[in-house]
Amino acid sequence: MEHDNGKYNSVEVAKYIAAYWNEKGADINMTKIQKILYIAYGTWLAIKDERLVDEHPQAWPYGPVFPSTRNALLKMDFNAICWDDIKEENLKNDIELKILIDSIFNSQFGEWTANELSAWSHKEGSPWEYTSSVSGAKWGNVIDDNRIKSFFRNKVINWKEWSKKTKQ
Repeated sequence: MEHDNGKYNSVEVAKYIAAYWNEKGADINMTKIQKILYIAYGTWLAIKDERLVDEHPQAWPYGPVFPSTRNALLKMDFNAICWDDIKEENLKNDIELKILIDSIFNSQFGEWTANELSAWSHKEGSPWEYTSSVSGAKWGNVIDDNRIKSFFRNKVINWKEWSKKTKQ
């Protein structure tokens, strides 16, 4: 099911991330979910040239945030989210999404704390840093997809590694 130019609903993908981390027994909190969702969004955009979710990330003080996803998760015990909480069956069965989330979990991003992920999202030259530092910038400005795509293609993704994983 397509959602406003994104493949999936952002809340459902955030629940997918939480369920995955919970299944692995890994620490998860709101900040970590937001940053992992941003990494998934940026990676998907860079590789597939399409948006993973129906919501754009915004520049907030602690890094990129998907506001409606954040608001929905505030009403949930995200440490208890499991696969049964995900309503979109096609999302649960998406092999490419599973490869993406597996890859993020098994990379340095999966090992980092929420604070380390926030610091990474703030680094010089990042889409968040650009969006929050341009003249007239204010918190809540949308982070431009082209800037995200370029950043992830040039600074984040190991193309050889990704092409091997997606051809398995």
